[in-house]
Amino acid sequence: MSPAPPPKHRDRACPDIVTVNGDSCTASVDARFVDRLRPLLAAGAPDQWPTFSEVKRSTVRRVLRGSVGDLDVHVKLYRTARWTDRARDLLQGARARVEFENLRSARARDLATAEPIAFGIAKDADARSFLVTRTIPHAEGLPRHALPPAQAAAVGQLLRRVHDAGLLAFDLHPENVLVDADQKLWLVDLTSARFGAALAIHERARGLAFFLLELDGGPAHSAALPLLDAYGASPALRTATAKAWRRLRQRALAAFGRRATRACKHTAVDAPMRKIQTFRHLPAGALADGAVQRESELSQHAPLKSGRRGAVWILDDMVAKQRNHAAARRLFTAAYWLTFAGIPCAQPLALVERPDTSVVLVERIPGLDLAARAARHDLSAAAAIAAAARLGTAVGRLHAHGLRNRDLKLENLMLHPSSGEVVMVDLDGVRHKSPTDRRGQANDLGRLLASFRTAGSPGTVACLRAFLRGYTRARQCQGHRSKIDRPMRRRIEARASGLAKPLRPAPS
Repeated sequence: MSPAPPPKHRDRACPDIVTVNGDSCTASVDARFVDRLRPLLAAGAPDQWPTFSEVKRSTVRRVLRGSVGDLDVHVKLYRTARWTDRARDLLQGARARVEFENLRSARARDLATAEPIAFGIAKDADARSFLVTRTIPHAEGLPRHALPPAQAAAVGQLLRRVHDAGLLAFDLHPENVLVDADQKLWLVDLTSARFGAALAIHERARGLAFFLLELDGGPAHSAALPLLDAYGASPALRTATAKAWRRLRQRALAAFGRRATRACKHTAVDAPMRKIQTFRHLPAGALADGAVQRESELSQHAPLKSGRRGAVWILDDMVAKQRNHAAARRLFTAAYWLTFAGIPCAQPLALVERPDTSVVLVERIPGLDLAARAARHDLSAAAAIAAAARLGTAVGRLHAHGLRNRDLKLENLMLHPSSGEVVMVDLDGVRHKSPTDRRGQANDLGRLLASFRTAGSPGTVACLRAFLRGYTRARQCQGHRSKIDRPMRRRIEARASGLAKPLRPAPS
């Protein structure tokens, strides 16, 4: 394999880039590293390079790490698993080339980024593109949760330089900012970035909101204040950031719910076999694998109940619900919504779809529900008040994220035996609505109040006050200042009165 002269337009624009053609791939290489990369390029695509190991894999890319002579490098190999990936590469150019040029542009603007070395195309059926960058030694991505004040201030200064330089990065989150052993910050993953003039206020607001997306309240979180102060954010920019954060949070909730039926780091989609498709929740680990294996044995057990919606089985460590295809996907997705919103719920394990019906498998929470505990007087006054406060926080987060639970009652709430959290089970009634749906939220609260009265009002006024404090604080943490006003109180009371039932007897 011998180097070929680069195309004329690249010869004028980037005289320091050399194009290397081979049987298996074609690469454009920084002239300083041609001799060191030539033997590896002769071996084929990066996944065939010796001594390179995989460090990360996702649905859209693989990341490899190895050495080129005495140089440590990372290789990002873009996957073209879907036709949309190939169409995007044809319309916008190979993603490796786009990121290569973005990294060079960022470094030309005095922004610290990983040094680009080469990009190329693997000449296989999928025409995968790859990018080679110099490894940043001893560097790790920032955590998505709250940062220490000094580090948050450094990030704020970096974001200000990024925005002033005209870098509009649509995917700039904490994990795409690396910090090395000297606490220096580096930018990586600029595939979706573009350069222009200094950003306008709405673009800055969206960038800051996206970076703070994982924090409760976003820019209102105490950990975000050092970042915004170091950025030099004006009151107008802070207000615009808060509005952008609320919009992005709602979109992120819907996007996270779609992961329930997509192959990603949270879900594994097993290849259809005999018209059976299985979605396993990867964070559940061995529990999900075991649940899928036992799903075929459900016919050997008598269901706990069976009705119009389907059957329910309760086994030692899992609960199985049989539903039609649409209801099963909605039920499985609801657990992802609650997980994103930080609401304790029964952990999803798997969704098994068959030609005629579907089965949702979730973790079983041992013990009695809150209604049964109240009827048996299992909870002391202090324990009941603590449970009411936790429940208020959970319902407040539920409504602040635009979620509704039309089956919210004490029979569908349990205390987790290890954490003590109030866990929501039976998520058939969970729907994604609007955070401003006060009518629906009042109906949820009225239904819960009716269930509370049916159980004998354990803890009485003290529990209600603890619930309201937790509910209001949770809504405020998500950027919603509205409280339960008089019209909403009247609707709650009307709903609770219409659902009132006789006092539930204690279970024998």
